[in-house]
Amino acid sequence: MLDNNVPQPWQGQTTLVFALAACSIGLGNVLRMPYLLGEYGGAPFFLSYVATVFTVAVPVLTAEVMLGSKGRASPVGALRWASDQSARSTHWSLLGVLQCLLGILLAIYCLPMIAWMVDRAVVLNSDALASASATEVAMSFQQLVAAPNTTILLALVGLVTLLAALGPQVAMALIGWVVLPAMAVALLSLLQYGIEFGDLASAGDWLFAVNYSHFGWEAAMMGMLSGVLTLVAGLGVGSVFGARSPKNLPLLRAVIAAAILDVAFMLATAVALLPLLGATNVLPAEGLPFLFIAVPYAFANLPLGEVYGAVFFGFTALAVFAALLALLEPSVMLLHQEGGVNRNLAALMVGAGLGFGVFWLEHTGQHIVFLPLILDLAIVGVLLLLSLFVAWRMPRPFARAELYREPRWLFNVWWLCLRFIVPTVLVLVLIWQLVAPR
Repeated sequence: MLDNNVPQPWQGQTTLVFALAACSIGLGNVLRMPYLLGEYGGAPFFLSYVATVFTVAVPVLTAEVMLGSKGRASPVGALRWASDQSARSTHWSLLGVLQCLLGILLAIYCLPMIAWMVDRAVVLNSDALASASATEVAMSFQQLVAAPNTTILLALVGLVTLLAALGPQVAMALIGWVVLPAMAVALLSLLQYGIEFGDLASAGDWLFAVNYSHFGWEAAMMGMLSGVLTLVAGLGVGSVFGARSPKNLPLLRAVIAAAILDVAFMLATAVALLPLLGATNVLPAEGLPFLFIAVPYAFANLPLGEVYGAVFFGFTALAVFAALLALLEPSVMLLHQEGGVNRNLAALMVGAGLGFGVFWLEHTGQHIVFLPLILDLAIVGVLLLLSLFVAWRMPRPFARAELYREPRWLFNVWWLCLRFIVPTVLVLVLIWQLVAPR
């Protein structure tokens, strides 16, 4: 066991729940879920999404957290230890390296979005977009993307590097006990604002309509993909946080609680925003146009929009920053524990790699149209390999020993999901991603 090599500062049982929930919210589906709910049938699509979250994403993330809790090491160290104890090839530990790399790539992709969110918050708060047309809002965002704010980018890279150097316990405390409560308070204020100034009827028609004519094979697969990617599974974050969790924590129920919080935040965000779009006669869009054009336009044309718009973009920036900090920790831990590098130097190396990747993406990588698809495929592939290792190559008693606090029936449901439902769904999603028209 590696327990003596890693301190365990957390005695409370809610830190892991809050930290996982905050990271999941930051990497969740705020960009596309409000649009997808209305486009693909409302309630049927939402049910497929929720079913996938709890039968696929939760089991795989639990497996990842369980490996980290058992191995008390980096994702590579935890997988190597589990492989050795299971009498399997230690080459499975290379999966941990891939998780670290994916975390860095996703962080590179997400960091410019934080800078855009900060910029939108400042612009809205300064009233620069007051009563602006949709075309003017779109042009403002296009100018921001074409000429990124280097100062904000450098400040973000420096801040996340500093926080990463302080250790995972600081990251978990900051994410779980500062970021998540701040996001909750901001979201409650936005819900109140949406109820007062928004068009609730149009939002309800868009979000909660039962339209089976729009729910077909494509809608089902899109719901599955969204459910698979909504949590932080497959990126090493669960393993790192599991390594810092108390030994007596019911890990499976902790992950379920984090997933419930994630789904609740997603729904609450959609309910807060869509009435505002309805009140300004804007149809929801998918992806960046929704977040950086439709939403700023709605805030800019509503009373007190400059205040609540700044609150919203501050809340989303905080959520993505929390996820960004968590995404770097597996790589820092890998360099520190496996490479013998001083932790401060390891954080500096990872931060330098992040900064280089961000500026490369900003100047040349915008032309990589398929980067999001490549990331999605790689994450789904990692999740598939992780589920196959834990459910088919690792002895069942090994997992049960770490999840001993869970009721037997709950453990059995988790095990069956991990062995049969998870691989089936992930293979279907992989095939669909490869053959679906773009």
